[in-house]
Amino acid sequence: MNLRWWQRAWATFLSWISRRQAPLKTLKVEELPDQLNATSLYLVGEGKYLWFAAMVCPCGCDAIINLNLLPETRPRWKLTEHTDGTVSLHPSIWRTKDCRSHYFVRRGLIEWYHDD
Repeated sequence: MNLRWWQRAWATFLSWISRRQAPLKTLKVEELPDQLNATSLYLVGEGKYLWFAAMVCPCGCDAIINLNLLPETRPRWKLTEHTDGTVSLHPSIWRTKDCRSHYFVRRGLIEWYHDD
C-alpha cells in the first residue's frame, strides 16, 4: 500500500474527528504541570511574557509538544489570542519523527494538514 495514500487517508480521518471536537482549553501557567491534559493548550510564562506553548500531540501518541514563543530564537511560533478565549498558532506544527503529525491550531481547534 502506498504510504502517501495512507498518510492522506489518516489526515482525512483525523480532520473528520476534529470537526466534532471542542476547542482546546487555553491555560496560562508559570510552570508546566507534571501531567498535561490532552484537551488543553498550556501557555507558559509570567504575566504577558510567554516563553512557550505545550500540548499533548493530538494524534493520540501522547507525545508532549513544546513550541517556542520567544521572538529572538528559532524556530518559533506566533500566538494569536482571540476575543472568544481561543488561540491560534502559526506556522503549522509538524513532527518530523515518530508520529509525523502535521497540523495547525486555529481558534483552539486542530486542523490537520492535507497535502493535496
